Amino acid sequence: MKKRILVLLSCLLSFLLVSCGGSKTAEKAASGPKDTLVFAQISECKTLDPQDTTEQYSQRIINVLYDRLVEVDEMTGETIPGLAKSWERIDDNTLLFHLNENVKFHNGEKFTANDVKFTIERAKSLPKVGHLYKLISNVEVVDDNTVKIITSEPFAPLLAHLSHKTASIISEKYYAEKGNKYFENPVGTGPYKYKDWKIGDRITLEAFPEYFKGEPAIKYIVVRAVPEENSRVIGLETGEIDMTADLGAESRKIVLDNKDKINYLESSGISVNYVGINTDKGVLKDRDVRRAIAMAINRDDIINSIMMGTVDKANSFIAPGTFGYSPDSKVLDYNPEEAKRIIQEKGLTGTKLSLGVSNSPVRMQMCEIIQAQLKEVGIDVSIESLEWGTFLAATGRGDLDMFTLGWGPSTYDGDYGFYPNFHSSQLGGAGNRSQYVNPAMDKLLDDAKKEVDQNKRKELYKEVAEIIYDDVPVIPMYYSNNTVAAVKGIEGVKATSYINFDELSFKK
Repeated sequence: MKKRILVLLSCLLSFLLVSCGGSKTAEKAASGPKDTLVFAQISECKTLDPQDTTEQYSQRIINVLYDRLVEVDEMTGETIPGLAKSWERIDDNTLLFHLNENVKFHNGEKFTANDVKFTIERAKSLPKVGHLYKLISNVEVVDDNTVKIITSEPFAPLLAHLSHKTASIISEKYYAEKGNKYFENPVGTGPYKYKDWKIGDRITLEAFPEYFKGEPAIKYIVVRAVPEENSRVIGLETGEIDMTADLGAESRKIVLDNKDKINYLESSGISVNYVGINTDKGVLKDRDVRRAIAMAINRDDIINSIMMGTVDKANSFIAPGTFGYSPDSKVLDYNPEEAKRIIQEKGLTGTKLSLGVSNSPVRMQMCEIIQAQLKEVGIDVSIESLEWGTFLAATGRGDLDMFTLGWGPSTYDGDYGFYPNFHSSQLGGAGNRSQYVNPAMDKLLDDAKKEVDQNKRKELYKEVAEIIYDDVPVIPMYYSNNTVAAVKGIEGVKATSYINFDELSFKK
């Protein structure tokens, strides 16, 4: 899929977004140079504990509060230095990391290899993310600035996993003092430090002057939850919001009309939007029924109407650019006649199913189209719109028959694309919201995690994709683009999933 970065521009507006606190922004602008960037996203952050979340809205903040041993450059997919300035593979089971010296936590404490050991051992012990680190058998502190990570078996995606936001390094000493209260006033080594959190309104971050890569140019970052896409676009026009992300096709169209006020950037992403099917619930235990549902959904209609043809139809649960992606993978083709035949033969005409959606206008529109399409083959779908936290809890428990969601393997490795979503050890909130259990799938995923031959590993993931095609625990719909819109005068903006606020500056 070709990389595309579009610089477009912006926004037709008719009223003020009072909820975004624009008057305060205006007062600051009037009193001196601008020092605060307001970033709006769909949902509020849920936690600042990096080892307790895999959802993007929290991780966007975690991304700049903390650092990881290594990072991923989203524009290239390459692993780059983070807290580790270099590393070397001693053997198939051992990685040695040389750490940057003179790195400090936000409370002034020195960062050492002991903090790496503590963080990784904590992450490994937690059910939500432990699978990313489970093959690590020992973290050995060589000295303050050197750490050795040893695995029980060859662990192919280890380096990629250490770039995951759940590998964000926390302070061993501060955690010993605070316990889980650590995350009420967290300290990291990142470019921004925690200032305050007004629940339901905003989180404010402040530039860390002693950041080891240099103090960020923008002093304050205010992150706000503004679910309504139209309100975020309006906020950009009025200047009450400086930057937002995750804009849909309609907003993309709107920003074309205002070239002087808003920069719009877009690039191909690695996230897939999909429909999940609860394989352990009622008639959906029947694979043929799940296949009928997949054949009843016209993905082209959804892409062309809601997304205005701006995204690529998914052929796999992982996207191009992710290790393990195969262009030969398939999703069941639209075939409403066959879908209707299956439903009728099984005597299931009139079957009622629930379809869950979070507070995403695009996914709500998608659900409405799916509802109409399934009605054509004899399935009555009720749409349940839930707040983000409630939605995650409901899908984790398996309360819903079907749901719409997205997944982006931020490590750029197929292990994090497939394993949490389809391994039976990850049922529920850990990722496997389809409640899918298949011993053959488990074995493939376990084998792929340990296979160091990259070509053999790719073949294993190709088999994984074939099982998903056959069993239909999910229906991959389309690959999302990364979209970022920012007011003119902000430099360093890139279309990435996670905004590196420390790379931004206000034009002087």
